[in-house]
Amino acid sequence: MTTLLAPVREIGKEEAVRGQVVRLEHLTKSFGPRTVLNDVGFEIPAGKVVALLGQNGSGKSTLIKLLAGFHEPDAGSDSAVVIGEARLSLPLHEDTHGFRIAVVHQDLALLPTASVAENLLIDRLGKRAIGRLSWREVRARAQVMLDRVGAHEINPRAEVSRLRPVQRAMVAIARAMDELAAGGLLILDEVTAFLTQDGVDQLFDLIREVASRGIGVLFVSHRMEEIWRICDRAVVLRNGEKVAEAAIEETSVDELVTAIVGQQLDWLYPEKHPVRDELRVRFRDVAAVPVRSFNLDAKAGEIVGLTGLRGMGHERVIYALYGEMPGCSGTVEIIGSDPYPLGQMVPRRAFGLGMRLVPSERLLNGAVGAATVRENASLPSLEQFVRAFALNKRAEREWASALVCNYGVTPADCEAIYSSLSGGNQQKVLVARWLETAPAILLLDEPTQGVDVGARRDIFSRIVEAAQSGVTVLYSTSETQDLAELCHRVLVFRDGVVAGELRGNEVTEEAISRVCWAGKDDGAVAPAIAR
Repeated sequence: MTTLLAPVREIGKEEAVRGQVVRLEHLTKSFGPRTVLNDVGFEIPAGKVVALLGQNGSGKSTLIKLLAGFHEPDAGSDSAVVIGEARLSLPLHEDTHGFRIAVVHQDLALLPTASVAENLLIDRLGKRAIGRLSWREVRARAQVMLDRVGAHEINPRAEVSRLRPVQRAMVAIARAMDELAAGGLLILDEVTAFLTQDGVDQLFDLIREVASRGIGVLFVSHRMEEIWRICDRAVVLRNGEKVAEAAIEETSVDELVTAIVGQQLDWLYPEKHPVRDELRVRFRDVAAVPVRSFNLDAKAGEIVGLTGLRGMGHERVIYALYGEMPGCSGTVEIIGSDPYPLGQMVPRRAFGLGMRLVPSERLLNGAVGAATVRENASLPSLEQFVRAFALNKRAEREWASALVCNYGVTPADCEAIYSSLSGGNQQKVLVARWLETAPAILLLDEPTQGVDVGARRDIFSRIVEAAQSGVTVLYSTSETQDLAELCHRVLVFRDGVVAGELRGNEVTEEAISRVCWAGKDDGAVAPAIAR
């Protein structure tokens, strides 16, 4: 049995570019008459993590695609990557003095039904000479790549779809690191977007290990707390231009946010409003593995946070309530109607009861990416545009146009393809379409995942406005700051049950984290029924 796979690249075999500063110069890109990246340049020191910040549409994605070779820079722009004495014009070609650029995107670009080993070595499996393939050797080489990034616990035989989100991210980084054995630049583009806090912690340990080997890291995230934890410097883009650059220790969150949005951001979170003394919904004995006997009485206008460490159950509750999980039990009672068994719940029935769900993975579970903004927005409201068994497309288009303008969707084109929008604008469309249907209960799962700071502010404002009008909001997230600033109450799950309830002045980031990790906090108890 033979295999002619190219050998796994050995770290230290080439040291031509390891440990040298990466300098980006004159990065410029236009699409037709519109310049989306204008003469951008900055340095990424060896062994350092540099944050690339900016609102969606600021030029971040275009910069990354230039470096990755997906786009070519404008002719005459002199766009280049400089390492020591070597000046490498973009796009990079074979003669790069050992320098490589590896990009790990938010979607990770992994084949979910293939094994870890196949994903790690897929580019070489198709290039081998004719002959039998030694899968033992393939798995052994995959294990070397995994061990290199400290992912010893990941089985090369495992199917990627069965891995935890952080493990999938580690597989993608292991594949990228194989390209950077001699040195280069690792670009991480929103890789933490779908990770819980403990997953982020594990990934950050890996990033620090990568940087310690003399490799520069360009890190893209919308989460400011992550920037302060992992990054040494920050570069801010706005409207395609670099508008700020600073060492993290020499700047502040307010300064960076102001640079990102172009104006002083007086508030990100609206003020908490008083809750009505009006019971809106009862959930009784809700069970959906791993959740056991969840009970809740929630009032009109109340924002109730659901959180916990990964796998503790909070992330599954709202899907159980909406009929998106099999094998559920318990009841939901919208005050004024009879209790309804969750074992019989389906999304259509949940909708009829007044519940609306905004899932965390909008393109996978919340919308049709290939459809237009108009089609996605009007989907639950089509009945109002039907006359004599025919769809009044003019009325639908006018309604959708007004909606995208009212909710600040950019571009304000209801015929734009939904998947072409930035993450923040995609989420605005989903939030808008459900709020336009007059919900009684709004179920949110990580609603600001992969959303820039400006769009987050808009979405928070809409959520609070809905609550002020009497909508009950169940907000599931691992973002402790969002919970502390928005929620009237926070229920913390551990091992499938509510381990603690925080309310009023008790709702702080520190208290939430303490209950998540320790299972208790002063004044926080595990209530039989959270009222």
